[in-house]
Amino acid sequence: MFIMLELLTETEVIQYVAVAFGSLNMITCGLFYGWPSASLPHLENFNDASVNLHLSPDEGSWVAVATLLGSMIGCPLAGLTVDIMGRKEMILFSCIPYIASLMTIAFATTPGVLIIGRFIAGISDGLINTTLPIYIGEIASPKIRGMLGSSTPICLILGILIINIMTAFFSVSNAALLSTIFPITCFAGMFFMPKSPYFLLTKNRNSEAKEALKKLRGTEEIDAELKEMTMGVESAREESKENFTDFLTISSNKRAFLIAILIKTAQQLTGITPLIFYASLILEEADIGKSVTICTIIFFLAQLIMSLIGSAIVDWCGRRVLLIWSAIGSAVALFIEGIYFQLKSEGLNLDNWHIIPVSALIIFVFFYGFGLQNIPYLILGELFSTNIKAAAVCYIGLYFALLSTAISQFFQIISTTWGTYLAFYIFTVCSIVSSILMYMFVPETNGITLAEIQTLLSAGRKYGDDEKPIK
Repeated sequence: MFIMLELLTETEVIQYVAVAFGSLNMITCGLFYGWPSASLPHLENFNDASVNLHLSPDEGSWVAVATLLGSMIGCPLAGLTVDIMGRKEMILFSCIPYIASLMTIAFATTPGVLIIGRFIAGISDGLINTTLPIYIGEIASPKIRGMLGSSTPICLILGILIINIMTAFFSVSNAALLSTIFPITCFAGMFFMPKSPYFLLTKNRNSEAKEALKKLRGTEEIDAELKEMTMGVESAREESKENFTDFLTISSNKRAFLIAILIKTAQQLTGITPLIFYASLILEEADIGKSVTICTIIFFLAQLIMSLIGSAIVDWCGRRVLLIWSAIGSAVALFIEGIYFQLKSEGLNLDNWHIIPVSALIIFVFFYGFGLQNIPYLILGELFSTNIKAAAVCYIGLYFALLSTAISQFFQIISTTWGTYLAFYIFTVCSIVSSILMYMFVPETNGITLAEIQTLLSAGRKYGDDEKPIK
C-alpha cells in the first residue's frame, strides 16, 4: 500500500495487508501530529470566521502539545496491558479514543474542550506507537521487516500531509469529521488480521501460533521458523519473568534500552516536533513571499517522499549508516536555516533570498527522511526480547512524549525570547553530537533475525562478526 509493491510476493501478501490496516491508525496519529500546523493559523487568526473558536499563541502552544501529554497515559496503559490483551486487540482498542477525539474537536467551542479532545487522541497515540512496532516486528519476515517497519513513520507523515491538504479545502471542524474514516477503517480491517505468533507462544497457545504463522507466511512449511520462535520465547522466559523493571538487570536488555533512547533522542533533538507543529508559522515568519499553505504542503510532501525512499533502502544500506548520515545532513540544513533567521533578525534585506529557508527545509527533509524519520520506529520492534518488549517500548514512549513536549515548549520560549535562529543553532549542535554517539554505540541489525539480534546485543557487538564491544 505504502511500500515497494513490486517486491511483493504471494507468500508475503497477508503481512503487507495486516501492516496496511494497522498503519491506518498511524495515519490517524499523523493527522493529530500535523493538526497544529494545519489548524493553528486559522484558530489564532481572530479575523477567520470559518472556525468555532479562537486561540491566543499561548493557548495554541498547549493545544499543540496536548496529544503528547495524553500519550503519557497511553504508553503505560499499553505497556501494562499489551501482553495481556494482545497486540492485535490493542490496535483495535486504539481506534475508540481516536474516534471520540475527532468528534470532540469537530464540535469544540472553547480552548478547554479542544485541549481535552487532543488529550484523548494522545492516549491512542501512546497505544498505537507502543503496540504497532511490536506487532510489525513480530509478524514480519526478516527480509522485509525493515521495509514493513518503515511503514509506520511513512503513515505518520502521510497523515500530517493529509490534514494539511484537508484543512486547505475544509474547515477545521469538517476536516475532523472526515478524518474519522481512518480509525473506522482500521478497526474494520484489522479485525480479520492474524495475531502475533510470538504473543500466542507466550500464552502457550501453540496451535494458534502455528496457524497464525501459516497465514502470515502463506505456506505450510513453517516448522523451522516456529521452532526458532519457540526457543526464543522460552529463552526469554528463563531470563526474566515479564517484570516492568527486569530489563534493567540483564545486559542485553539494558544495552538495547540505552541504544533505543539514544536514537529517539537524536531524532527529537533535530527539532522535528516543533518543525512539524509550527511549520506554517515558521514559514510565515520567514516571510517567503509565497503561499504559506502551499509551501507547508510541499514540505510535508517532501517528507513523505523521503520516507518512502528511506523504507526502500533501509534493508539495502543498513540502519546504522543511514542514521549517522541522516544526523549529519540534518545538522547542515539546520545551520543554514539558523543563518537565514539570524540575518533576518538583524534587519538585513532578504527579499531576494526567500528560496533559502524553503531550500534548507527541503535539505533537512532529504537527510532526516532516509534515516532518523523511519529507523527509530523500526528499531523499537527489533532490539528487545519478547518478554520485555512491551515494558521497554512503554518507557521509551513515555520518554519520547516528555522530550517532545519539552522541546516544543523550549522552541516556543527560545523563539519568542531570543529568536528562532538560536533554536536552529542549538538543534544543529545536538545533531552533530548525536551522529558521533550513534557512530560509537549503535549496532547494525539489518538482515538478521530477532533471536540473532539478542545474541549480538549479549555479545556487545556492533556487527554480527565484529569483535569490538559496544561500550
